[in-house]
Amino acid sequence: MSETGESGYVALTSDMYFTCSSGLAPAKMYPTQQNHGTKDKFYYLVKDDTATQQMGDFCCRWTLVLAAAIAAAGIVTGGAALVVLAALAVAASAALCGGLAAPFRKWVGYSTLNAYGRRDAYSLTSKCQMTCPIGGTITYAEGITSTWQAMIYTARNTGWACLEGAMLGKLGSAGFGAFAGTATPTMSTALINFAFLNVSARGLAAADQVVFEGVLRNGKDLNETGDEAISGLTIFEQPFIQIWKKATGEDPQHLNWQDFYYAGLSLVGSRAMYESARTNPNIAAGIYKQGAQLGNALKNGKLFERVTLEGRFRLQSINDNPVWRALWEQAKENKRNTGQDNAFTKYERNMSNNREMSNAELRSAFQTVEREFKKLASSQGVELPEGPIHHNNWPLQRYPDHATDPKNLYPTGSTDQHLNQIHPATTQGPHPTRDPVSPKHEKPLYDYNPRPIDDNDLD
Repeated sequence: MSETGESGYVALTSDMYFTCSSGLAPAKMYPTQQNHGTKDKFYYLVKDDTATQQMGDFCCRWTLVLAAAIAAAGIVTGGAALVVLAALAVAASAALCGGLAAPFRKWVGYSTLNAYGRRDAYSLTSKCQMTCPIGGTITYAEGITSTWQAMIYTARNTGWACLEGAMLGKLGSAGFGAFAGTATPTMSTALINFAFLNVSARGLAAADQVVFEGVLRNGKDLNETGDEAISGLTIFEQPFIQIWKKATGEDPQHLNWQDFYYAGLSLVGSRAMYESARTNPNIAAGIYKQGAQLGNALKNGKLFERVTLEGRFRLQSINDNPVWRALWEQAKENKRNTGQDNAFTKYERNMSNNREMSNAELRSAFQTVEREFKKLASSQGVELPEGPIHHNNWPLQRYPDHATDPKNLYPTGSTDQHLNQIHPATTQGPHPTRDPVSPKHEKPLYDYNPRPIDDNDLD
């Protein structure tokens, strides 16, 4: 049990949990002397108690952020490699935090007038903080009193660290284009998107701060979490507020690299919202539609069925549309009869000779026919969907003899639908375009019954 002095501060003991601003997990401190304890036989902490009782200590969050950034940037890919990367991140977190940082931590804010046990072993209260050379601040977590609460708080911190690393990894690999869509919305839609993203981000942050920091960590009643709610609602301004307070002396702590890191991260988040807002159709409407689709799938018990382009995205293959199919076959015939060798004639010759072709050669053959196909459609007044043509069974090198097969080719409504909807919905792996389609969603190559072409299709 804790004891509260006249000042209202609680004497710190070995039964209490502490959290680090640069850590993932709450931890109990290890007492270096055991000659002064509570009636429940927990020992009072003194200024020399800088190590924790847990093997993994507070688990430094920065190694996990780095690992998530590496994975998001595509530097390390593949299931096994990602598992190894995650294991190394966990091991590095524990080693960096407990094995290396503990001897260099320092308690501040204690009174030299109150010593327990040996000389100069000054006792600690909830007023005290411990600083870490990495830049973290360790403080008493009043509301965390059980292993389950500690696990919940750890899970929350881990999720935010992974999200942070993923955002930085995307930024590093693709710049701000990683946060952009492919649409060209009106100014009003862009403003609605930006407002929606801002309100959503701030609302999520406020809920997070109230639930996890106010209620869980600090042990407050819900009606006492006003400060946490305000902190969450001003999530993008908080780093700059903290810098101002420290610079003016309102906050006695010194400025450190993390203050400027989070200020930069805030700017990145704001820019990412801006890029997403100006390059996507109405985001709120899209989320609503996806939610409705998910609800219908759950209602009909079809959530885990194979995703079909015809069912999920209302697409039609070139083969299933007699007009398109006639144009596609005519395009292939035209390229065969140019009198000159081209990527498509080379492809057909290599296929007949069973020669292996690269992905670039296969795609070049397809694109040669595609250009002729669109040229014919334009000349004959046939309207085609505006987006790219999607290969339903891919990568091309897995099905080289079907690279120009209209049964597997689906014109899409837009580049956004192709890259940001179809690929993520059907892909097996973390990368939506480089990884293969999931076997679960792969369409059988010969499961087709199209209507035959007749002489009137191109009239």
